[in-house]
Amino acid sequence: MFQFSTRPPEDPRGNSLPLLRCPTNRPIRGIITTEQLFGCRTHFYHGRTLPCDDTNCPACDEGMPWRWHGYVGLFSVSTHRHVIFETTAKAAEPLTKYYQAYEGLRGCQLSAQRASTSPNSRVVITTAPADLEKISLPPAPNLLEALCIIWNIELPAIVVDGINKGNPALAINQNRDLTSDPLRERYRISAPDKPNGKVKSP
Repeated sequence: MFQFSTRPPEDPRGNSLPLLRCPTNRPIRGIITTEQLFGCRTHFYHGRTLPCDDTNCPACDEGMPWRWHGYVGLFSVSTHRHVIFETTAKAAEPLTKYYQAYEGLRGCQLSAQRASTSPNSRVVITTAPADLEKISLPPAPNLLEALCIIWNIELPAIVVDGINKGNPALAINQNRDLTSDPLRERYRISAPDKPNGKVKSP
């Protein structure tokens, strides 16, 4: 019997979001939905960007250079589109300053555009507190889980610098026996230190 349905099946790995990089022909504007910027070293390897596995990385073994990329959830008020926005370390400086000033990124109005029409020109980011009185932001995505889906990797035991590894908010799969898991690659994802020693979960 042929089975039809009125809606597509859910991805058993969880819900992901589109990954958005700053284009050359227009600016990107939206409101950040995540509390922190999360990022890691990445390689452009075999035609795609992948995270650097600092314990067993084929790209490193082949001498491929790495770049640090950071990620935040970004919501467009005009289109109601929720995406993951990618930024380089240099372009992310305004986000780091905003984070330190307001002790979090959620509710930050972000605008990003290229300095020129060149696809490799630097990205300029500006930030300001958004007026949230008439805006209902969606819940923050689980960036770590969403990135694993985008990169098509198993959700590993993730080490997040600056955050207590025992934080229940980071125990994404607490029942999984990582000591016996043959796919226990560890991806190091770094986040900015929380002012005054406080830390918020992703």
